[in-house]
Amino acid sequence: MSTYPQFISDKPMPQIKQRLYNGRKLIVWEGKVKIDSINGWVENPRIELAKKKLLSKVGNRELTQEEIFDLMKNDPDVKLKDLRDDLLKNGLREPLTLSYDGKLLDGNRRFFAIKYALETMEKSNPNRQDLEIVDAYVLSQDATAEDEQNVLVEENFSASLKLEWPDYVKATKIIDAASEGLDIEALSTKFDWPKSKIRETIRINEIIQEYITYATSPVDPEDDMGGGFGMSENDAETSAAKNYQYFNEAQKSFFDPLKSDFDFKIQFFKWIHEGKFSSFPEVRVAYNAWRHPEAKAALMQPEPTAAKAAKAILDYNTRVVRSGEEAIGRIDTFVKFLHDLTATDLKALPAASREKLSQALNLVIKMSSAASDNK
Repeated sequence: MSTYPQFISDKPMPQIKQRLYNGRKLIVWEGKVKIDSINGWVENPRIELAKKKLLSKVGNRELTQEEIFDLMKNDPDVKLKDLRDDLLKNGLREPLTLSYDGKLLDGNRRFFAIKYALETMEKSNPNRQDLEIVDAYVLSQDATAEDEQNVLVEENFSASLKLEWPDYVKATKIIDAASEGLDIEALSTKFDWPKSKIRETIRINEIIQEYITYATSPVDPEDDMGGGFGMSENDAETSAAKNYQYFNEAQKSFFDPLKSDFDFKIQFFKWIHEGKFSSFPEVRVAYNAWRHPEAKAALMQPEPTAAKAAKAILDYNTRVVRSGEEAIGRIDTFVKFLHDLTATDLKALPAASREKLSQALNLVIKMSSAASDNK
């Protein structure tokens, strides 16, 4: 058995333990490690978008630990202040996990929260020592790159009470692995996800990549669709990450129409960009609303409640007429609409709409006459 690495304190003496990561038993050293001997994980996918944004300003270079620390503190999705406050109150309750050469495999958020806590504590505070030297698991010298991958999968893909990687970040890891040639079976094994979820992730990525391509296209007033949004790559990716679950709903509800109906796809991207949707059910009915004239008209309105109004119209029109009273209510509503319709309003309608209205009214007259004759 290899000896423990030099960065582990010998007081108390480190102990050899066996731990289970993603179904694989690994040998680890359990001991104490000084925080100032650890470097945070600069390649942490959790803050990838924030890193890209910073690199676009400072140039393509390796970011320093302090720059990563600032990103972690200022990214609201990381919630570092909340974890810092918990650490100040309760201390570190879950050890960090490092490779034999000191690479932080799990606990990056906890590590930077500890640094944040120490930054705010008085030097004379007796509780500092509990955060300056912390519990850690360190993989043995015999651990392989695959072993390290199993730690990452277990600690960041498996459900737990800690803050997991955002879904968008997890998806990028899946797509990166797929681009390296791994098939669905291999991806499912590598990340311990069902094959159905892997397939869904790939489909979501297809939609997102098309969204990013469109969003980064320049605005073009000469184009009937207005061109793209003129966004930077970073801003478009940030928007995609923010709306990831809406893209997920889209692939579940109308993936094929997004691939075949170009006009709808562009309009859906515009709705996402405009923040049109406020709930998953509103996204689910987007394609049905697009094909329903009344619901589409409602959804195209600039009001923040437009998607909710469109869904309400669809819900109303899909209800089964269970009683004469409901039919009467619908007729009364339509009659009121006709009474309120002025000649100017009628003239403003497209010719096709006026023709449809005329045909519908003629049909009602014929049906009403037939019903009277049968009495």
